[in-house]
Amino acid sequence: MTRPRPPDPVRRALNAPPGLGRPLMLGAALSLLGALGTALAFVLAARIVAGMLAPPTRLPEPGEVLGAALGLGVRALTGAAREALSARLAAHATTWQRGRLTARLLALGPVALAGRRAADLVTLSSELGPRLTPYYARFLPGRAHAAICALVALGVTAWLDPATAALLLVTGPLTVVFLYLVGLATHAATRAQWTRHTRLAGRLLTLTRHLPTLHAFGAVPTYRDVLVRSAGAHREATLRVLRVAFLSGFVMEFAATLATALVAVWIGVRLFGGEATLAPTLAALMLVPEFFGPLRQLGADRHAALDAEPLARDLAALAAVPGAPDGTRDAPPGAPDLTFHGARADLTGVTATLTGTVASGEHVALRGPSGVGKSALLHALGKYVAHTGQVTVGGVPLDDLNADRWARRVALVPQAPRLLAASVRDNLRLAAPDADDRALWTALREVGLDGVIAALPGTLRAPLGEGGTRLSGGETARLALARALLSGADLLLLDEVTAHLDGDTARDLHALIGRAAPERTVLLVTHRDPPPGWRTLTLEGP
Repeated sequence: MTRPRPPDPVRRALNAPPGLGRPLMLGAALSLLGALGTALAFVLAARIVAGMLAPPTRLPEPGEVLGAALGLGVRALTGAAREALSARLAAHATTWQRGRLTARLLALGPVALAGRRAADLVTLSSELGPRLTPYYARFLPGRAHAAICALVALGVTAWLDPATAALLLVTGPLTVVFLYLVGLATHAATRAQWTRHTRLAGRLLTLTRHLPTLHAFGAVPTYRDVLVRSAGAHREATLRVLRVAFLSGFVMEFAATLATALVAVWIGVRLFGGEATLAPTLAALMLVPEFFGPLRQLGADRHAALDAEPLARDLAALAAVPGAPDGTRDAPPGAPDLTFHGARADLTGVTATLTGTVASGEHVALRGPSGVGKSALLHALGKYVAHTGQVTVGGVPLDDLNADRWARRVALVPQAPRLLAASVRDNLRLAAPDADDRALWTALREVGLDGVIAALPGTLRAPLGEGGTRLSGGETARLALARALLSGADLLLLDEVTAHLDGDTARDLHALIGRAAPERTVLLVTHRDPPPGWRTLTLEGP
């Protein structure tokens, strides 16, 4: 007994948006209605032409003309409806994929994504719409449309002229085989083009971000040459894809034209020999393009699917990155007490573990050699990454806590706090969007930053610049701490907030933390001596 093949992660990622089935079924129904309308119009049109050409000639009947017009009208209306439905389907699917990507990146956080280049993630997000829209708008509905139109055309042709239908049964599968063979070459070329594209985007972003450093060390010409070579490789890969796409279109057009010519010659020979009548064979000939036309279009749309596959592969890889388990329980209210037993972040290279307890409202320094996973453990405690060992919060296992509700009770201040290129007020309100100016000034006063902000032109309206360039390192750390205090979190996780400060400034900031968070549980990662009165926990090696 053979085991069933596991589902393809690429197809699973592409077909993940909910609600695809109903519009695809509705599109298939419109395709069937349009194909039947087309067949009706062509059969009646062939009967009208045959009646006017073959003796004894006769004028078309009003019912035949109205029927042909009705069939063409149904064809036009269903075609327009399918296009509108496909556009809505693509908009829904790409919006869902973009939302899912954003939610996934936010859920994983910077630690789980540390092994991925920011440029790759930026490229993935920016290319999501252009590469996925053709897949959902053309290829996905086009498969059902091509199958339905081909079957209807073949069935009506078999009713009108079985000999022509037999010829279509031979040439049709050959066309599909040609499409498959060309698709194999297109698949490899598309993957290479996507690799070159992401590489070029990464290097361009790196050059833009680190231009001052490269200029200071005279490395701009060298990196410019690297960028030029990368652009050349990307251009060659793109041209290779275009060449294969042109070859695919040529093969499909040649196969369809040759098959149509064979059918036309076959019908002509039989008509001259008196073995067939004009009306049914003419209708069958008119239906031949309806048999091959959707197949040709499907061949062109297949490139849309191939363009989407590398991107879907990256989406599937992100979905496979393990995240922290999400539960349903809540921690007890108030400042939480923490218990660790052999706990560490479940990340590659992290081996040191922590065993110990932190009482409710206690301020504890977390120490250990560099690189053993202290910062990663803070992210695990915030449920940004998974952990091993046992971690309980107020007696509740960390994995059983609901991630969204727990996130509102935790504030993480990283070693290099991120500030927006916005005003002081906007940066503080990230933690509390509804906070008024009085609450903002209170938080600033608690961290000793009210005088600095009051001296800025515009005070709370003063723009901080990209990355907070108007503030010093110590002032940036204090503003990040004020933002954490403003959030109302019961647990403060501070990751080396004094790493780039001098000793006096670091001691002042530690004292501010003690005064500003007397009733909150604080866990501080530091390489310095712990602040006076703070207990120390140390990570232990394997």
